[in-house]
Amino acid sequence: MHAINRPDMSHFLCKGSCGAKAEELSICEQENCSSQWEMMEACECSDGQHGKELEELELIVKDSNGAILKTGDSVTLIKDLTLKGTSRVIKRGTKVSKIKLTDDPEEVDCKINGSAIVLRVEFLKKL
Repeated sequence: MHAINRPDMSHFLCKGSCGAKAEELSICEQENCSSQWEMMEACECSDGQHGKELEELELIVKDSNGAILKTGDSVTLIKDLTLKGTSRVIKRGTKVSKIKLTDDPEEVDCKINGSAIVLRVEFLKKL
């Protein structure tokens, strides 16, 4: 057997949030990954530093004024919002600490008064 020289260092990466890597085409089997059981994508990086390429693909999430939001930021509501399926209203000006970004650039996860909810970024202003 002869070793095959692979100067392109091609390998495969998970499309989801886990960052799994494989030398051969396969599926992602990582628990809690958003792309679990899906095929990995080919990475043709020349230096093996594919992480830098993934960072560039990171979603940019902006509030109603265009400020970039990151996980852990504090925001305030710019409009009264009625929670779906309830008569509960969250008032304009309510401060939300420590948002968490989701896979959707138009939504963030957060907790308000102990309740975990998803808010649309169009109704938020970064503090």
